[in-house]
Amino acid sequence: MNKVMDRRTISPLAGEVLEERPVCSLFDLAELTGMPVDVLVEYVQVGLIDPVSGHAAREWRFSGVAVARLQRAARLRRDFALPPEALALVLDLLDEMDAMRARLRVS
Repeated sequence: MNKVMDRRTISPLAGEVLEERPVCSLFDLAELTGMPVDVLVEYVQVGLIDPVSGHAAREWRFSGVAVARLQRAARLRRDFALPPEALALVLDLLDEMDAMRARLRVS
């Protein structure tokens, strides 16, 4: 696994900034999150996560932002049994809310 990213660098509770640059492959992401590769591919297909580089699945690279979304998605799926398409929508809405809250704090 790519040693650039470990669980400490992606913990939103630790207050660390999540990086948007590519830090792990699809296989690293599967190992890091404990999710099967086929589930991660489905999540890419429905727009739940987006690779920041690469065209084919073997070339995909993901950022810390994708890892954080997957952690949030896992909690939502566990708590509400949402299908992947609904998870993507809910995560997008939660991201918008977070962005609006951040803008309000700056204002």
